[in-house]
Amino acid sequence: MLKTETASASVTEIADVQGSPDTRNITIDKVGVKDLRHPVRIQDRSGLEQHTVANFNMYVELPHNFKGTHMSRFVEILSRHEREIS
Repeated sequence: MLKTETASASVTEIADVQGSPDTRNITIDKVGVKDLRHPVRIQDRSGLEQHTVANFNMYVELPHNFKGTHMSRFVEILSRHEREIS
């Protein structure tokens, strides 16, 4: 941890462990989330839009020099591309 002194207070900063390089050199083939439920819109046979919920499995390969992945980014990606997925 890093301690910072200011004129009004002393603040302790938490080290960014995940952002630092990983020296163990272990690659993980598949890490992610399974059965993530997310709302989607689909087009039925008559061409009308229907709202439903889909289950997504989202994985990434974690290279040897990374300590982890931000799982919340998977939900962020789904939300950002909601119209494209539907």
